[in-house]
Amino acid sequence: GQGQCGNAGPIRRTEYWRRRRRSPRVLLVLFAVVVVFVGGIVYKLTRPVHHFAKPGPNTSWLSGVYAGHTLAQDEAFAAWRGAAIQTATDFIGGGAWEAIEHPLILSLGWRQDYSGRLVLSVPMWPAAVGSRAEAAAGKYDSRYAVLAKTLLNDGRPDTIVRLGWEFNTPYFRWQVKTPADAALYAEAWRQAVRSMRSVAGQHFTFVWNPNLAKDGVDPALAYPGDGYVDDIGLDVYDRGLAGGETAVQRWNDLVHQRYGLQWQAQFASAHGKSIAFPEWGLVHDPGSPNAGGDDPYFIQQMHAWFASHKTAFEDYFDGPPDAGSSFALGDGLFPEAEAVYRRLFGG
Repeated sequence: GQGQCGNAGPIRRTEYWRRRRRSPRVLLVLFAVVVVFVGGIVYKLTRPVHHFAKPGPNTSWLSGVYAGHTLAQDEAFAAWRGAAIQTATDFIGGGAWEAIEHPLILSLGWRQDYSGRLVLSVPMWPAAVGSRAEAAAGKYDSRYAVLAKTLLNDGRPDTIVRLGWEFNTPYFRWQVKTPADAALYAEAWRQAVRSMRSVAGQHFTFVWNPNLAKDGVDPALAYPGDGYVDDIGLDVYDRGLAGGETAVQRWNDLVHQRYGLQWQAQFASAHGKSIAFPEWGLVHDPGSPNAGGDDPYFIQQMHAWFASHKTAFEDYFDGPPDAGSSFALGDGLFPEAEAVYRRLFGG
């Protein structure tokens, strides 16, 4: 097809290898790729892992971070806060099905002897090809099964799967805009979960994860059913609904807006589920009057919210700046909030 051969049509095998014999540079490139791949496997199996020795914070839930795509970044965050990482959010690059079925991040950093649980953000289909309707029709079931086998082979049968995250935002191709979209999303989710659970030896959990929002389609319309979901997730960042709000007003916004923290807690309770926070964080954004900045009250309230609800896990988003917003702790942007975080989450 065109995805492989452009407009020239398929290349016969004999012609293919004739072309290869005329292109020694191509053979050198292929050899280099093989060397890098094998070298990566050897490195993964033999490199030392310097686990942060102190246990996780004394909480009733699992506490972790998204700090990047390697264990070294997670361990650095653990050392900074003074407590081990128990869960770690990460993301699959979804350019093609190969990237989803065999995530590069597993080779980069996730060893079998690492005790933390992986919270894996899984695209519903790749950027190159796919649709919500095809996913709902089960056309990608075999793809999800391959991913499940890859996770098992890498020693991650306990992965927390964050499928099609933030579906009520405009940021992703699986965005739900209408009730019809929501119905297809829910069926696509069921197809994926059935496929991944069909692989012997797995004990995945699945976190259904809308974004905190003040409007838009009701996320509940995209709920796939209690039999297909383990935790009700929500991504929460310290932004208010209006500029110039106090920390208390911003917090009240986060709790009481239409699809905010209170909505999540009530929805989870009604379905007998735990709540979870695959992403949460402070926001430094000089261009936005709604950003909370150095807000120790937000940290205090989030910790209290986790403690007063049936929380499965939470991962602070310590990632790189995005669209003018910064979130990372330890960089001096949030000195007062950082001190509170370390005191509450540092063990």
